Amino acid sequence: MRRCQSGKARLKGMLPFATVVAHKTGTLPLVAINDVGIITLPDDAGHVAIAVFVKSVEKTGAFIEDEESEVIIAQIARAVYDFFLYRQ
Repeated sequence: MRRCQSGKARLKGMLPFATVVAHKTGTLPLVAINDVGIITLPDDAGHVAIAVFVKSVEKTGAFIEDEESEVIIAQIARAVYDFFLYRQ
């Protein structure tokens, strides 16, 4: 899963550049877009298993674009990363 080349804007999209993410993307056009994987936290802080699925919903007569879904996935991954890295 570390060799996955697709979905650079998904789980990896908003994480620090050197973050190791082993992941696998998936897309069902007009149904859902997803990325699942394991994020390695820095400084031996551990790993986080994550699965994010974004359902395509009709919005003002059109479906959410893949780019919008990728941003949502990236934002969720960053929130999870920050939570586990900075929790006290």
